[in-house]
Amino acid sequence: MIDRNNFMGLNGFIWWIGVIEDRIDPLGIGRCRVRIFGWHTENKSQLPTIDLPWAQAIYPLNSPPSKNFGTPLVGDWVVGFFLDGENAQQPVMMGVLPGIKQ
Repeated sequence: MIDRNNFMGLNGFIWWIGVIEDRIDPLGIGRCRVRIFGWHTENKSQLPTIDLPWAQAIYPLNSPPSKNFGTPLVGDWVVGFFLDGENAQQPVMMGVLPGIKQ
């Protein structure tokens, strides 16, 4: 029998909603710094934007292999999950939640 204790989705899958605070990725691969609601404090003096982990983006498989992709804008709300579960240092963005910025 296969041990599936560490299979993502069965154990430790944590999804989240957050707001984009930085989209200037020094690697140029579309990452953003996201302040995740209920996970990161809203107090930027306790947790400055620069200390947020970079969130990778999921892009469609049918997009061309060039870097012609859009990055969410500062203030956009995104939904995602953590690749590393509760360690929460490898966030992944799945999509933007459209709405009115506040």
